[in-house]
Amino acid sequence: MPSSALSASKKELRRRMLAARRQLSAAERAQYSARIQEQLLARPEYQRAGCIFCYASMSDEVQTLELLKHMLADGKVVCLPLITGKGTMEAVYLPSLEALTEGDFGILTVRPEQRELVNPVTIDCILVPGAAFSRDGARLGMGGGYYDRFLPRAAHATRLALTYSCQLTENVPVDVLDCRVDFILTENEWISCKW
Repeated sequence: MPSSALSASKKELRRRMLAARRQLSAAERAQYSARIQEQLLARPEYQRAGCIFCYASMSDEVQTLELLKHMLADGKVVCLPLITGKGTMEAVYLPSLEALTEGDFGILTVRPEQRELVNPVTIDCILVPGAAFSRDGARLGMGGGYYDRFLPRAAHATRLALTYSCQLTENVPVDVLDCRVDFILTENEWISCKW
């Protein structure tokens, strides 16, 4: 597929999937997020991970604040994204929820005075957000390329997508630079991706 057609195809799918996600009520998002969290905490992929890279959720994403609390209580080393430039990010250590402040795009991040970078090679599991996913692990992000640039730097980490079932689709248009995920967890199922 020519790059202009691929770009247009991604843009249209992103628009449809984000619209579907926004149609969920706050109550549905809360219920589904709690179900996803409960399943995740029981998974061996979570339990054996010493260092977990998570995201601080936006209002219409799978909610992660309670999850971050559980990870810290479980003694996990928790890190969050820190935007460092156009399309680039680093992992920063999250010592506690009190260290959170509003960052770029209104997304919570670690306060500047408390930021401590984490080497991506030490990360065991990355919880990956996205606009759309297919069962073979293809992922459509928000269009900035942040995760596609970051994930290869944490080569041995398990890539685990947290998403609502309304964001699953038959096919996600991808190019060679788009990173796939190993597992997808929705409110209804655990999907082991084959790619």
